Amino acid sequence: MARLDWYIRSNLKPRHLQLLVALDDLRSVSRVADLLNVSQPAVSKGLAEIEKGVGLVLFERSQRGLTPTVYGESLIRMCRAMLQSLDAAGDELRHLQAGAAGRVRVGVLPVAAPALVPLAVIRLQKIAPRAIAVLHEATADRLLPMLREGRLDLIVGTVPPVSLSSGLHLEILHPGEGVSIVCGSRHPLARRKGVDAAELHAHPLIIPPLGTLFRDGVEKVMDALDLPRENVRTESGSMTATNTILRETDAIGFYSLHLAQHYARLGWLKILPIKAVSVPVPIGCYRLSNVEPSATTRSLVTLLREVAQEALTGQA
Repeated sequence: MARLDWYIRSNLKPRHLQLLVALDDLRSVSRVADLLNVSQPAVSKGLAEIEKGVGLVLFERSQRGLTPTVYGESLIRMCRAMLQSLDAAGDELRHLQAGAAGRVRVGVLPVAAPALVPLAVIRLQKIAPRAIAVLHEATADRLLPMLREGRLDLIVGTVPPVSLSSGLHLEILHPGEGVSIVCGSRHPLARRKGVDAAELHAHPLIIPPLGTLFRDGVEKVMDALDLPRENVRTESGSMTATNTILRETDAIGFYSLHLAQHYARLGWLKILPIKAVSVPVPIGCYRLSNVEPSATTRSLVTLLREVAQEALTGQA
């Protein structure tokens, strides 16, 4: 174990990281040789040196090519993260050289996109005008791998379950307010003062796709109201697309209360006055627990707390 630690700390170089990642991507010595513009023997020798250094077999060889072993998969995952960190360091230095004052890369889940993250970023730009916030909006199944590979500093949105939280430092920003049932402002039910669950059966449903963190809460509400699964016509992880479908059709959708109130204030959607089971969906921010956050990331988290607290007290 001491030899393994010594080799990784002292002898594992960026060229080794690039070689292992390329071998994992291409699974062929000849194709990796072409990619890196070296000879095939040089690729084989490089892999053999790494395997000797760590004392483990990283790839199984066969006529069909290379397949990473469990040791290889683990090391390659770390190699990708290290290469991403090196790329991020280069990007940040270039931005600092150009006059920027720090940079934070944020994964934004749909629930945090309309208000929480934008309001925090606006405040960040006021206290640090030269700081750069890079925002990536997507669903959790896309953002979590980006975070683990070092391509994001932070994710803001629905809190992941324990099964997906390994290696993450998680902070709850908002305990959640349950799931609201919404429709477009011109929907036949939009002006009703009371709506029965049975009346929803006549309308198509739009729900988050499988694999998204909000889906579980929506399904619990559907089960409580006995809404048939066959009424689901669209599964959407895009807030823009969902809003357009709700506004232009007689579909019924499901949003967090704060998000529903945001779009209701804009006049885009109506919150249906229907009594539904309370399924709080906590909102938080999370990052890799083994990576020290930058000063810009810490500042943004502080501002996210402020915005979330104001939402809780009704100031936002």
